[in-house]
Amino acid sequence: MAFKLFVVLVAVGIPMMVQGYSSGAPAEECSTMTPRHGVEPQTGPSPYDIILDKNNIRAGETVGITIRGRSNDDTFKGLLVQARVGDTPIGSFDVSPSRQYIQTLSCGNGRNNAVTHKKIDQGVHEVKLYWIAPSKLAERVNFYFTVAKNGGVFWVAQKSETLNVK
Repeated sequence: MAFKLFVVLVAVGIPMMVQGYSSGAPAEECSTMTPRHGVEPQTGPSPYDIILDKNNIRAGETVGITIRGRSNDDTFKGLLVQARVGDTPIGSFDVSPSRQYIQTLSCGNGRNNAVTHKKIDQGVHEVKLYWIAPSKLAERVNFYFTVAKNGGVFWVAQKSETLNVK
């Protein structure tokens, strides 16, 4: 009897865990940027890049950011992206409601200061994002991204080049 109950709980619980992540990263992952997929993150080099359109902007301006696989085979099904000064997520992302694969996430006291995926069934090779610097910011900013090739293969908190906001 106990074995049958265990099998039922596992059969019901696993799809629920997987379903939860198809709708994006939960806010609880904002600080560590580490998915709770039940496996350890990859420690080798990531096959994904984060590319900034500019390296210098003024406070209040927008910069384009691209997350891209290095080869056509390097698609991904999940991501979490933040701009940070130190450990603090800052600024906001401009994501149109019509964007098919991405949505904003509010981390800490901020609003729309992170981007995560929403249901990416087939995987995508590239995503373009737009980040808006706070109006009174004068700092060096780095973007961090966690990208998941699938539920069992992912890289955590990969760092961009520095963006200078004046």
